[in-house]
Amino acid sequence: MKFSVFTDMLGTESFEEALQLASGLGFSYVDVRAKLDGDTVDTISMEKAQAYKQMLDQYKLKVASVSSWAVNTCTFSGPPKYDNYDEAHHTAMYAVLERLFDLAHVWDAPFVRVYSLYRQENFLTLSEAEREAQYRHNAAIMRRHAEHAQERNKIIVVENEPPTLTSNAEELGKLAAYANHPHLKINWDIINGWRAQEYPTVEVYKHVMGHVWQTHLKGASRLSNSITEQNPHGNFGNFAIAGNDDYDHKPVIQAIAKFDPQVVMTIDTHYPSFYKQDQIGEVEAVRRTKAFFESLVEEVAAHD
Repeated sequence: MKFSVFTDMLGTESFEEALQLASGLGFSYVDVRAKLDGDTVDTISMEKAQAYKQMLDQYKLKVASVSSWAVNTCTFSGPPKYDNYDEAHHTAMYAVLERLFDLAHVWDAPFVRVYSLYRQENFLTLSEAEREAQYRHNAAIMRRHAEHAQERNKIIVVENEPPTLTSNAEELGKLAAYANHPHLKINWDIINGWRAQEYPTVEVYKHVMGHVWQTHLKGASRLSNSITEQNPHGNFGNFAIAGNDDYDHKPVIQAIAKFDPQVVMTIDTHYPSFYKQDQIGEVEAVRRTKAFFESLVEEVAAHD
């Protein structure tokens, strides 16, 4: 069981300062995505990445994942930027991944985070056969990327995002089953499931059990007045400080700790979206989040 933190959630544009803060908070692992002194993982040069490897070694930090937005870029509003059935797009993604694997090699990172293909707006109105065809096409494409990852001795971890064909745990489970490749694993963003109208429970977790190599950890507040008889948990409202929020993390986190002990638990607070009353400072928010989730995992260890 490992804990990590996104360096871009520590409130500084300086990568070295973020590493100092992560080390001071007791992390041994970081995830790298953005705020790289003006770059992201999708724009950084290999020369700059080599210099950052020296910084990582200096602070005794390892990179858990290279988290890219460039593989099957999510479109949160408006039309998608590509066609799911366009072979030219998939060929382009091969080249993007090749560069990301190069970057992961420089940083000795085992994982590259990617997205599934996009989800059309009327997806749920399609017939079951049409939806299944899209799930299987997505799995076939993602398996090709997993084969590429295997050639480079890396693992792609596929995250659930509402605008994709893996918006929740059930769909992530379908992907894992249909792709069926050892270099394709799951990055379950638990709260993203709630955003996609799938309240994350232990029963929901069973869809991905055994395939979760990474999680994204954050808190969430419930939309006011959204609890109904048909929807007893209510709807997702906003991101919040974990442990002081409206989601009961304990059952799911402890189940993951027990059944997927290989998981990297990555703190991704989404601090810029917090309501004003939760804005206690980025570093303090990470510190409290880390302490909260570590306490849940320690309970599992104490019982084993």
